[in-house]
Amino acid sequence: MRSASACRASVWSLALAFLVLALPSFSAEGTGKLGQALRSRLAATNDSDEIGFSVVVRDDVTQRRRLTGPQRRKRVRARTDAVLSAVPQWRHRGRRLENVAGFSGKGNRATIEALALHPSVERVYLDLTLYPLMAEGVPLIGADQAAVLGVTGSGINVAVVDSGVMSSHADLAGDIVGEACFCEEGGGAGCCPNGSTTMVGAGAAADGDGHGTNVTGIITSSGNVTAPGVAPGAGIVAVKVYDSDSSSMSISAVDAALDWLLTEHASLGVRVINISLGTSTTYSNPFAFPCRGTLTASLVDDLVDAGVAVFVASGNGAISDGISFPACIADAISVGGVYDANIGSISWTACSDQSTAPDAFVCHTNSSPALDMLAPDWRTRTTALGGGVGSMGGTSAATPYAAGLAALLLEQDPSRTPSQVESLLVSGAPMVTNPETGLSFPRADVSDQFPVCGDGEISGPEECDDGNAVSGDCCSSSCSFESFGSSCDDGDACTTDEVCDGAGLCGSGSVVVCDDGLFCNGSEVCDTVLGCQSGAPPSLDDGVPCTQDVCDEGADVVAHTPSAALCDDGLFCNGSEVCDAVLGCQSGAPPLLDDGVPCTQDVCDEGADVVAHTPDAALCDDGLFCNGSEVCDAALGCQSGPAPAIDDGIACTVDTCDDEAGGALHTPDDAYCDDGDPCTADLCDESLGCRNEVIPECAVSVPSGGAGPRGVLIWALVLTGALWAFRFGLRKHSPSP
Repeated sequence: MRSASACRASVWSLALAFLVLALPSFSAEGTGKLGQALRSRLAATNDSDEIGFSVVVRDDVTQRRRLTGPQRRKRVRARTDAVLSAVPQWRHRGRRLENVAGFSGKGNRATIEALALHPSVERVYLDLTLYPLMAEGVPLIGADQAAVLGVTGSGINVAVVDSGVMSSHADLAGDIVGEACFCEEGGGAGCCPNGSTTMVGAGAAADGDGHGTNVTGIITSSGNVTAPGVAPGAGIVAVKVYDSDSSSMSISAVDAALDWLLTEHASLGVRVINISLGTSTTYSNPFAFPCRGTLTASLVDDLVDAGVAVFVASGNGAISDGISFPACIADAISVGGVYDANIGSISWTACSDQSTAPDAFVCHTNSSPALDMLAPDWRTRTTALGGGVGSMGGTSAATPYAAGLAALLLEQDPSRTPSQVESLLVSGAPMVTNPETGLSFPRADVSDQFPVCGDGEISGPEECDDGNAVSGDCCSSSCSFESFGSSCDDGDACTTDEVCDGAGLCGSGSVVVCDDGLFCNGSEVCDTVLGCQSGAPPSLDDGVPCTQDVCDEGADVVAHTPSAALCDDGLFCNGSEVCDAVLGCQSGAPPLLDDGVPCTQDVCDEGADVVAHTPDAALCDDGLFCNGSEVCDAALGCQSGPAPAIDDGIACTVDTCDDEAGGALHTPDDAYCDDGDPCTADLCDESLGCRNEVIPECAVSVPSGGAGPRGVLIWALVLTGALWAFRFGLRKHSPSP
């Protein structure tokens, strides 16, 4: 026999089918329940195309939260079944949630419109696509102080909703306390290790991408291979929602993971959830869709109500007026990024930072007034797929930093609520400003919650903390004030006899006098660490090399006495050097070289230390031969030499001196040799002297008479003699070759 509810469902199904057939178009009521993105998608697709969607079924949150777990799940199942009855041919294709009324899956236009027409359906929206939002930060956020006190997150389990985890990594071994998988590829095939869309148990969260292993290491790495995590004692529940292809990841997979965690969080000890995933689209209003009115928002709200803090990355789009979904959900704790070191300028995909420093806002952080806090974002050394070390940056890295801190706070006091945890994370935190908007956000810090006496920071119940854990300095080993008047040392070696003021300060005491009354060792000074120190003695060197520089203690002055000996270069010919008290060594006057005698060579002999004057006849030569060779007298100067001898000893030659010819000339003179005999030729020979040669013709008789033959002969002889005389005369008087 059919139940009443079954009968009502059948009636509703028939009525709904009639409405769908009868109405010429989709009703306004149904259209109003469709999200804008889904309406746009439907308008651009064929009737037969299947689209991923999620359905929110109406449910009273207050009533739901009053119920026990089993009661809640029964209520949710009934409400969801009532809606799915409208599409019996589809009802087993989707993924149902246990703890909030709703489901998700893929369907065509008719399926989506039929569901939207159901009166119990509050909203039908497009299944949103999520993306991974991709050792230095631990001291920055105070996690090292917790470690000093032995607080490591022990007993607190953190659920990491991501790509899974490499549970065999040396730094994660023993940390994985639970695994689950809710993974579906774009075509609808399951991508869990067992090939299905859902898997729970050991091996279910095997990481195929590496992002989840990176995130997990930041939270709980033991530090064997990589840097220690923020909460190395915390356990991890790894929930896989995508495999190696992150582009196929949808919010419905995250919804399934959160729904499972809502059921199992108590049995698994989960107090913190980390979601380093988000949409590329950003949202500025946490009270508008999809930040409110989605299955994800309901699940996050219920988890927080159950005492589980949910941390979500704000996104890396460099958007300054919105953050990614699901970070924008009001009850989620959204996390952006800061640098933890000065690493110079850096360019990200969406922006560039020209300068960096600890607690400088990372430009790619999505932000808005809804952003809750910041945490280290810069390339953390963390666990990597394959067992080694990887570097992770982005708000994906900042989120597990904050989640790890939450585990520390919950170990310290497990009764704390998520809102109390959030408040403690930022209560004593520094504020970091986004230079694009001027908005400031707190950077997560738990230093005040884990005071370490002797770390130099006053936190928690400490009255004082002077950076050490010893008494006698007005701050005791328990970081409380020592009594007024107790002896102390303020650490200043220039004071003595200090006493405490009862408020943690050591009085200044008496000033130590260091002056010893001496001039030449300088003015003594007091170094606060080393005590009295000799001052710098007066400078002796006046910069003049030839002065004797000494300090005169009696006169309290530095004296500078010139010393020519310091200038002597040992050379004679450049003179005797002198010392000028201002100008230093100066060259002396060199010895006088000129002796006033033009024909002497005047030189300074460095070897003999003398000036030598050597006569040089060449300096007297006037270039004339006939006045003789000039000579140089060392005292008198140039003197004329004896005239050259020009007599060749031949009596018939005329001896003269010719300067132009450069020598003596000897000219034959035949007249000098005339012996008066007409029958002799009288000649002067340059070598032999006079020669009187008989003219043969002169001896032949000729008839007397002027015009007869004899006369002619006589005159012929006379003429011949004259010709010979002329010839010899020319040769005698011609110049020498």
